[in-house]
Amino acid sequence: MEKFPEIPNHFSIDNKSKDAQTIKKTIKLCEESEVKHKEKKTCVTSLESMVDFGLSVLGTNNILAITSEVQGETQASQRYTIEQVQQISDGDNMVCHKLNYAYALHYCHVGGSTRTYMVSMVGVDGTKVKAVSVCHKDTSFWNAHAIPFVVLKVKPGTTPICHFLQDDQIVFVPI
Repeated sequence: MEKFPEIPNHFSIDNKSKDAQTIKKTIKLCEESEVKHKEKKTCVTSLESMVDFGLSVLGTNNILAITSEVQGETQASQRYTIEQVQQISDGDNMVCHKLNYAYALHYCHVGGSTRTYMVSMVGVDGTKVKAVSVCHKDTSFWNAHAIPFVVLKVKPGTTPICHFLQDDQIVFVPI
């Protein structure tokens, strides 16, 4: 982080701007150390690097990459009816999240045993969604102040935590 001021300057961004602070948070996330023996992570700037990391951490050349899909455009928050739930995998997976940065950058991580599902839903306006859901079976090493524990009023390691992935996130699972 000592060379941080050079980065916004390289992209002609004012060091005191909101964009510069976003870049700083992104760099900090990418430079954080891994949780020992529980999480493997990296930040990647290309699809090739993303796939290479996935093959390495998942230990196989046979992987499936999936993402949530929305049929049509909907901006309104609405209720959805679940039509079908299909389990895709049970074990490690790797999720890559798009980060806010001056160019394409993804945060990819493998964080313990999970179950991955594809959930088919339809909104009240007819919008069809196939959403990837990830259930983390071991949350014992998570920060006790993380949002899921606060909202659900549970402690790390006591219950699986499940969530949907946005359509700009990718999950890789062994097949």
